[in-house]
Amino acid sequence: MENKILYLPNDVLSLYCEYVYSEGNILYEYCGHGVIAPDITYKVVESRNMQDVGVKEIQNPSVLVNDFKFMYNDAIFCDMEIRTLTKTFPAHKAVLSARSPVFRSMFSNNMKEKNSGHVNITDIEDDTVHRMLLYMYTDSLKDLQFESASKLYVAADKYQIPSLKSRCSFFLKENLSPTRSSEILILSDQHQDIDLKCYVQNYILENYKDIFGTEEWKDFMDTHLKLAADVMYRFTLCKISDP
Repeated sequence: MENKILYLPNDVLSLYCEYVYSEGNILYEYCGHGVIAPDITYKVVESRNMQDVGVKEIQNPSVLVNDFKFMYNDAIFCDMEIRTLTKTFPAHKAVLSARSPVFRSMFSNNMKEKNSGHVNITDIEDDTVHRMLLYMYTDSLKDLQFESASKLYVAADKYQIPSLKSRCSFFLKENLSPTRSSEILILSDQHQDIDLKCYVQNYILENYKDIFGTEEWKDFMDTHLKLAADVMYRFTLCKISDP
């Protein structure tokens, strides 16, 4: 065996190796060699030579996303239709079932949707249904605005898509404003979202000077007295506890 002294010092095998590792989006490849001391695990004590031999971007996950988007947009082998009052969206039972337990229940149990080949959605607008379906296929949201996020939040809650509901909730939190605070407080209460509700209540308490005098807040107090009373109660407690 060549280089026996290098690779079998004291009749103990030391390994030459090449390895690859990834830190996420970038793939780094390194190679090196050396003698590993028998009494010190993993410590290279001679001829250690590591070199970056190349940097290569790994295949982007968007390839898969684009394929599913193409499958949705081109209605490839669709076996189900989502029907609104004015539009029909071709879809796939497998994708809908994987993303929503509500759809899964429709297609698994002896319900009319299972045999009819379509699901009627009459209480959600076309744009919202499209956004929901696109998210179910691609896990992506584009061009989201406050109003569309609010409507999509409702749809996500109805069809039990927690990741979509969470992302809409995050968007609403990040884009909350004094004139929108009462609207989102009502929304969170209607959908029993304690996390969003507490966030909005805290936002109102922190920005009460910009909120309590607005027309939106006055209308809110007229139509949702209990919710407004809860906020005012917390506001009073905060004032009492202030030094």
